[in-house]
Parts: sequence; structure tokens; C-alpha cells
Amino acid sequence: MSGEHPSPVDTTPASPAAAPRFDVRDFARTAVGSHRESIDLSVFEEDPLPLTVVQLLAYARELERSTMTYLRNVLVTPTHKDARVTAFLTTWAFEKYWIADSFEVVVRAHGVDPAEAETLSRFRAIALEIAERATPIVESFRANAIGTDVIGLHMASVAVDEWITEAAYTRLLADCPHPVLTPLLEHVLEVKARHRLFVDPDAERRLAESPKARSLARRALPRIDWPIGAASLARTDTALFYEQLIDDELARSIDAKAATLPGLEKLHLVQNARRAALENPGHPAARLGRSLGATAATLAHTLRSTTKGGTNG
Repeated sequence: MSGEHPSPVDTTPASPAAAPRFDVRDFARTAVGSHRESIDLSVFEEDPLPLTVVQLLAYARELERSTMTYLRNVLVTPTHKDARVTAFLTTWAFEKYWIADSFEVVVRAHGVDPAEAETLSRFRAIALEIAERATPIVESFRANAIGTDVIGLHMASVAVDEWITEAAYTRLLADCPHPVLTPLLEHVLEVKARHRLFVDPDAERRLAESPKARSLARRALPRIDWPIGAASLARTDTALFYEQLIDDELARSIDAKAATLPGLEKLHLVQNARRAALENPGHPAARLGRSLGATAATLAHTLRSTTKGGTNG
């Protein structure tokens, strides 16, 4: 599925001042639900998708489903106090749930159970369960100590994640033309384009207005396993995602777009994530140790800032 492709990522900086204000009420009112009626599963009987594509769709299903875990962690922070952001995120999660559902339908039509794609070691499964229980508590304490500047981090993380998945689906659309998959991916990309109308300018505005938000984003974004949700999935599946859908050129173009957000220059988020996925570095225990260490360091920084009466400067 590899080959030469024009970059689907628009690296032009957003211009929130020139854009009309996003109508969150209209967005919620017109939320896109199930895609099932538009999927003709009978076509797959005569024209099935390649196995690699089915594997990628199973992985994408898990990424889209991970939104609920992400949202749970976000809404225990000061972000939930911003009515517009909360209204957007809940509708965003609803639409992503149905994107995941559409991918699941296609995967199951090929005789594959998407849940079986999760081939995690026992150690990693236990570690993830502990992390899932602890993260909302730690995140709530940490983020509420930081204050509303954390919203800038959350919107920046959503923006980068949307750019990654949108680029991946665009690549898959170009690489695997199919009478059923093509219109489905085109529809999914239309849904995601609506998301970016809110996310891109909101992330840029919040980072531009707050030095503290920029500092927080620069520290936190490199610690995320991109795309969001990859941390709970098999590394071999993440490696396949980058190998087939996000080549080095495309990773650079997404990073170039991320660099247009205030304070996020030269982070190379996607290039580093791609390199790590393909090199498969470290034993799970070492990787977990580094992650816990990073969390502890961030929490310690928060405590010091709070004790000293840190400001938004």
C-alpha cells in the first residue's frame, strides 16, 4: 500500500480571527450518527478488502473508540467548566463512536472480530488497567491545580490527533479504492472536517493567549503515544498503522502543521511517534517506568507551582 502521494495535510496556519464563530448548538443538533445504512455489506462477498486494510480498519476502530476514555479523563478537569468546549467534546465523542461502529461493521463482514486484534501481554494489560483507574484521579488533581490553562493543552491534543487520523484515512482512501470503503471514508472525512472547524482555531487561540498553556502543551504533548489510544493497543498494530498510512514525509507534514500552533515549534511529535513505533523500543516494563516517571515529574512541577502561587505567566 506504499507509494508516492501528495500530502493530504494542509499546513496553512488557521486564521481564527477571520473565521465565523463556530455554532456549537447547530453542531450538536446536526450530530452525525450511525453510518450503517450506507454500507452495503453484500459487496464484500464478491469484492473483499485486502487483509491489511481490514487490520488497519480494526486498529482505526480502536482509536476512535478510545475517545470515551480520553473524554472521561478530560471532563474531570477545569475543561468541563467551559460550556462550549464540553458541548463540542460530547458531540465529537458521539460522532467518533459511530465512526468506530462503521469500521467494526466492515471488519466483522470479513470474518474478523475487532476485539481479537488486541494482543496485549498480561503485564501490559494489568498495567493499563491500573493506569485507567488511576489516571482520572491524578489528572483531576493535576489539572485542577493548573487551572483553565489546561484547556489549551486538551484542544491542542485533539487537534494533533485529528490531523493524524484524517491524514491516515485520506491515505487509505487513495491507496484502496473500493465501492463500499471509498464512500464510507469520504463521509468520515466530512465528519472530521466539521470537528476541525472548532478544534483548530480554538487550540490556536488558547495557546496564543496563555504562556502557561503553551508551556504545558510543550511538556505534555511529547509524552502522548500518538495517535491517542495507541498506548492501549498492540505495538505491532501501531507499527502497521505508521508503516502503511503515515510515511516519513506525511509525518513531517503533520508536524509542520502542529508547528503553526503557538509554542509548538520543533516538537516533531508524529515523526518521533512513528520512529518509536517502527523501532519498537524498550521492554513494556521500562516503557511503563518512563511513563510513570514523566507523570510524577509533571505532578511535582504542578505542586511546586501551586505552592509558590504560580500565575499564568
